[in-house]
Amino acid sequence: MIALRAPSAQDETVFISTMKNSRDIHFPFITAPCTSEEFQAYLNKSKQESEQYYIAWNNNQQIIGVFNISGMIRGSFKSAYLGYYVSAECLGKGLMSQALKLVLKEIFTTLELHRIEANIQPTNTASIQLATKNGFIKEGFSPRYLKINGIWQDHFRFALTFEDWLARQLPSSPPKGEDQTTYPIVIENQTFALRSQKRSL
Repeated sequence: MIALRAPSAQDETVFISTMKNSRDIHFPFITAPCTSEEFQAYLNKSKQESEQYYIAWNNNQQIIGVFNISGMIRGSFKSAYLGYYVSAECLGKGLMSQALKLVLKEIFTTLELHRIEANIQPTNTASIQLATKNGFIKEGFSPRYLKINGIWQDHFRFALTFEDWLARQLPSSPPKGEDQTTYPIVIENQTFALRSQKRSL
């Protein structure tokens, strides 16, 4: 079972140890918090209104990965950016994909965003595979988009909208005898009707 939790001060020791052990797989794509000062800065940022951070844990209380939702804008935009990184202990086990599914559910149902964007370096094939496996669509290329480890890095731009995410929650075939173009989807206490790739709430 995978649990998503917002980071807390009690996570510091395990978090720092996990990130230090994962440096080799994170470089050169990200620099995760690896000191007490860096963790505190990460924790403080997670409390900002425009941010929503999650740590994914397995049954053994190991960190699977970290998900950062940042730059949330409400109003008519309802969009944000998603960043993520896996722990070395859980690399290649499929757990990060399971955790991402839970995060996307939070993004589109709890946070009620319409669009989530992930910017990924072209050489980060594992992150690209994770995003596309979970429905993200490549929208474009952004040269010298982010400064990472002192260098302006190119990024591919991937995004997923509520409608496309909701379509992936459909059964493989419509229930027999029902309208073939309208599908009710119940997610916890929320019901969505998907009709021709559009939502009605």
